[in-house]
Amino acid sequence: MTTPGPTAEPDQAGVPDGSGRRLRPAAHPSADVVSDQLARSVQATHIAWARMGAEFGLLTSSQVAEVLGARPSNRMLASRKRAAHLITGIVRGNAVLYPGFQFDRVHGKILPLMGRLIGLAMANGWTEHDLLLWLCGPNTSFKEEDRPVDHFHDPDSVIAAARNEFETQW
Repeated sequence: MTTPGPTAEPDQAGVPDGSGRRLRPAAHPSADVVSDQLARSVQATHIAWARMGAEFGLLTSSQVAEVLGARPSNRMLASRKRAAHLITGIVRGNAVLYPGFQFDRVHGKILPLMGRLIGLAMANGWTEHDLLLWLCGPNTSFKEEDRPVDHFHDPDSVIAAARNEFETQW
């Protein structure tokens, strides 16, 4: 004879889960219900963008123009560089913002590594957001398990880590 496990009262949707709430969204999905997992994911992404902005700056198109030695009024410069897959940005509100780590501010240039990374990401179906989050997240490809962006001084190591990550098939 088996001993029954703890009994769970059915929640409002009639699903016994012991909490009265956890399985309800999964059992009855609706447009106005957001899962805890989705909410945490959105929050984590928002925090990642905030950290990226605090550490490296999220530049406007006018600021990118200035960094690259053009007039701030040349706001199309950043759009053209992005369209040419030389830099990447994130959409925030009505604007595209460009993480500052893509630029050599001393020499007023785009780091050539970015074009290589963007090309590799695109070839493997990664979005701009995927690439930017990957660049600023911890990575086991490096001895210190730090971020790829911390290794921009060694572009070949970053490309090798990107290939390892982007091209791995399970």
